[in-house]
Amino acid sequence: MRSSSEHAQKQLNDPNSLHQLKYRHVLVTWMRAVAEELNLSNTSVHLAVYLLDIFMDNHRIVEERLGLVALVCILLAAKFEERDANVPKISELNSRVGNQYPITDFISLEFMIMQFLHWSLVLPTAAHFAEYYTVFATSSSDMCSVPSQFRTFKELRNAVQHNVRDFLDLSLQEVCLIPVKPSLVAAACIAAARQTLQLSSKWTSILQNVTKYQFMDLLPCVSVLISKNGKMTNTAKKRKLTESPDHGYATEDSMSKSPEVSSGKWSSAYKRNCT
Repeated sequence: MRSSSEHAQKQLNDPNSLHQLKYRHVLVTWMRAVAEELNLSNTSVHLAVYLLDIFMDNHRIVEERLGLVALVCILLAAKFEERDANVPKISELNSRVGNQYPITDFISLEFMIMQFLHWSLVLPTAAHFAEYYTVFATSSSDMCSVPSQFRTFKELRNAVQHNVRDFLDLSLQEVCLIPVKPSLVAAACIAAARQTLQLSSKWTSILQNVTKYQFMDLLPCVSVLISKNGKMTNTAKKRKLTESPDHGYATEDSMSKSPEVSSGKWSSAYKRNCT
């Protein structure tokens, strides 16, 4: 893994990195579609995309192999997040691309990615943090100033959870959010959901205590999510992803330091995609 600042700066200006970045939107969209067909959880999808970003951020991958990398990331994420019975077989994944890759290529690449990650898939994503934060996303006090369409607290809670999932889905496609800490992205998704539903308080003291973020910390990320959400089509918002097998909800260090810190190789490209 690259750790020196000089080498990172050299990569930042590498046209091959930016060349790979242009494929990300298509890859992420396709990975979500595959995960939906396989009934994988939202946390599996987010982890798979996180693995894809980390691996692509540190390797030059020929276009013909991008699909293989995406499928292996799905496989690894499923092995870590799903019950054994729901982990897809390599042959099942390969069938999604017309069996164009030898099975040995899946095994070799799986080994390569795991070596690169130092055999650790403990990488918290925005979906993982959101599973916890969403428990505190609403409270009975919200009913004091709730919009008239919500007659019960359960309706309000379900609406907030649904919107959080929508914003989590949206966050996967936003290149400018890749360098942002997953915990902050998750918190911003909750704040964006509350703002979208016009709750009187965009951020509560409970959420601040739980997440350790003030609303001003989240504002840039919330602004991106709200802006992009308005441009999404109804089709783009549809979701069939399943619940986390443990306790989730339906949707459904760069590695050298904290798992919440992604490498800076594409940082300039990220900023351009935020505008």
